[in-house]
This record gives sequence, structure tokens and C-alpha cells, in this order.
Amino acid sequence: MLEIGICDDDRLLLWELEKRLYELGYENGVNLEIDVYTDGEEIVKAVYEGKRFDIIYMDIEMNHLNGLTAAGMIREADRTVQMVFVTSYDSYMKEAFKAAPIGFIVKPIENKEFTSTFNHILKLIGKEDQYYRFRYDRSDYKVLLKDVMYFESKRRMTEIAWEGGRYKLYKNLETVEEELKVHKTRFLRIHKSYLVNYWYIARFSADIVELMNGTRLPVSRSRRKEVEENLYETMEWCHI
Repeated sequence: MLEIGICDDDRLLLWELEKRLYELGYENGVNLEIDVYTDGEEIVKAVYEGKRFDIIYMDIEMNHLNGLTAAGMIREADRTVQMVFVTSYDSYMKEAFKAAPIGFIVKPIENKEFTSTFNHILKLIGKEDQYYRFRYDRSDYKVLLKDVMYFESKRRMTEIAWEGGRYKLYKNLETVEEELKVHKTRFLRIHKSYLVNYWYIARFSADIVELMNGTRLPVSRSRRKEVEENLYETMEWCHI
């Protein structure tokens, strides 16, 4: 069962998106539960009252509470929901970055793009329970990759910073980075000492990355361009 929220003040578009999603769920053999909202305040209230969505399709231009503000508030309460912005313009990407969206769909919505976005998220959700397994001090450990905020190099060791604390492992960061490529998870190398989970990034500037919990990590001068390109490539994948 996938729980999906759609928020748009265009009721006709709401009906169209809901219909398309149920069709895609049927085609993929996935049961969907879809809730629709006509204002950002409504869906934010639902989330803060405990509703947890797997995917949210959010219009940006809405009356009362716009989609950017609503998405930012939702992200503070739920770091794992897959957020898709639906907009008439593609100029909001930089502003929308804090909500860590999986993609943008530009109106009028093309069926091919919409289907591609949904299928990509479906595959991503199917991989969410991947673990990073390692051995330290003669004991075996595993941590959910979606809970890892970043990997930090400490001389010949690497520390894993996750929501429950820190782990240590006897591997260098280059080895960890190579291992993560196999998992196809979204970790970005921002510095020789840091490998960061994309989903925890709240803000990016020329020399720092700020995470959802306020942690600020340095971006090395030699990696600035690469980091920026990777960030925007991640956000724009659905337009390729």
C-alpha cells in the first residue's frame, strides 16, 4: 500500500492526477490510498496530526499557503516522504531545494513525464530499506542507509553519523563511497572528509552544506562545481 497526498487548488487537475495515479497503481500492481487537498494549510495540518505519506504531489502556486512554504513545513516533520512539485514554471528549483524534492513536473502535465516520475519513485521506495553493513571491533553492525546523515573521514577510519548517534568502521571514505555506488543511494561527496546523504541537505552555498538538523559541513573549493552540478542533476532527473 502506498499513501499519496495531492495538493493543488485546481480541482480539475486534482481529479486528473488522482485518476492517473490510480491507473499507474493498477498497472504496477500496487494498491494506492490517495488523499487530495486544495490548500497547503490542509495537507500541513494532516501531516502534523500524524499522517505519513509515501509521496506528495505539491502545486507551488496556491492561495493562502503556497506549495514551497507548505513543503518546507512538511519536511520538518517528515524527512523521508518523496516530494514532487507540480508547477507552471521551472524557475522555482533553487527556492524549492530545502524541501529536497525528488522532481518537478511542469504544467501542462505530459503523461510520459508523469509516468516516468512515478515509476522512478516506486523503484526508489522499494530500495528504502537497504542497510549498510560493516564490522567493527569484532562485531557486525548494520544501519539503514536512509537514516545515515553523512559519513566522515577520521584519518584511517570513517565515522557514520546517523539519527541514533555514531558508528566507527575501519575503512577509508573512498572505499565507502565506492560501496554506496552499488546501492545506488544518493550520497554526495562534498569534501575529502565528508560524504553526505542528499535527503538530509537543507541548504547549499558556495562553501557549506547545512543539514536538516542544523549541522554545517564544509564544501571544498575543488568540489564546489561538482557538488552543485550533482545537486541540480538530482533535482532535475525527471526532465531528462
